[in-house]
Amino acid sequence: ALTRFGRAACPATSYTFMTAINNFLQDQYDAIWATAQTAFDQGAPSLDARLPAKTEDRRRSATLLIRPGAAVAARVAATLAELRPLEPAQYYYHPDELHVTVLSLWTGTEQPEPFFAQMPVYRAAIAAVLCNWPSFSLRFDGLTASPAAVLVQGYPTGLQLNDLREALRAAITAAGLGHTLDQRYRISTAHMTALRFCRPLQDLPRLAAALQARRSCDFGVTNVAEIQLVENDWYMSRDRVRVLHRYPLT
Repeated sequence: ALTRFGRAACPATSYTFMTAINNFLQDQYDAIWATAQTAFDQGAPSLDARLPAKTEDRRRSATLLIRPGAAVAARVAATLAELRPLEPAQYYYHPDELHVTVLSLWTGTEQPEPFFAQMPVYRAAIAAVLCNWPSFSLRFDGLTASPAAVLVQGYPTGLQLNDLREALRAAITAAGLGHTLDQRYRISTAHMTALRFCRPLQDLPRLAAALQARRSCDFGVTNVAEIQLVENDWYMSRDRVRVLHRYPLT
């Protein structure tokens, strides 16, 4: 996790720390890409069998997230429009569904009621952290892929996202709910999922080549002025997401 870098103490150290974070993120995205390439070479992408009938999926969670700015979302949508004719049967995210997960309060479950019953505790801890949190920016540059999905690579332009996640984890843990966090994995990147594989692919080598050609595609910068707390399904479907609270950043 990014916490292994510690906390920057002065501007010069902040620059070094920021460089370390971005190098770490690039290593993460490159490792994800390498895993996908192995799966693609073997003709064995990971297909989400639940996705074609996702309306039957009862898994629910609550998530703190960032929505990309309109210009970034439009550039991602244009890139997906270029990819869609290659593999039209896959699941392409609508611009309204694109997001960066700041923190998932718990892993999506078909029995979310006990977690939602604790929402006042979660919200008090979150509000204490976000009441005076400064705005920050995220840069989106290039695509990567896992065996299951295509991702937009995101990079923080400052230290705030890493610090925010750590502050939220500390506050929620202090409130007695830390055991519900990071159950699948400890999130450290700033990616956006843009495409999920859900049906057999028509021409996997052709798609892999198209993704390779877009590994360094500039999608722009988003100024993060708001964090949303939402109730969501597994896929962050726009017709199944309910905004519980909006936290403006200072």
